[in-house]
Amino acid sequence: MTEPAPLCCGVDARLTDGREIYPRRTDLHHKLLYKCDRCGAYCGCHPGTTKSLGTPANAETRRARSDFHDQVFDPLWKTAVITGGYTVRDEREANRIRKAARNRLYVYLANHLGISRDDCHTGMFTVDQVRRATEILKNVTYPDIRAWHRALYKSKGRAA
Repeated sequence: MTEPAPLCCGVDARLTDGREIYPRRTDLHHKLLYKCDRCGAYCGCHPGTTKSLGTPANAETRRARSDFHDQVFDPLWKTAVITGGYTVRDEREANRIRKAARNRLYVYLANHLGISRDDCHTGMFTVDQVRRATEILKNVTYPDIRAWHRALYKSKGRAA
């Protein structure tokens, strides 16, 4: 089943592969991507699917998203096992903690950006949203995120 194509410039982006987007990178030729034929923006697909990883982006937007992930977002959730005060028995448990930390971080960011959790993914952000998200997370630690998340669910009468 083919997933719906993401919109760009008011039209559906076209499904293509890495041969078109990365002609000199034979290691990427097998990757599926969506490309906007109007502006040239593109985005990848989840491995083995035609589900878009986000919205097509130009070079500036792709760079902003990538830098945000590498420098701001990923360090917060990837170090949660160490910074979150957890006692971890094995790597399986560590992976579960990192996965939960990543989701908590997206919930926190969605709340502070004023968007739904479903719409809160770096692959969907504009350059302006990346700047706002960077500002929101500038002085935040993972323990701050965890405490905020606990308080949120406590206020809703649910377990965190």
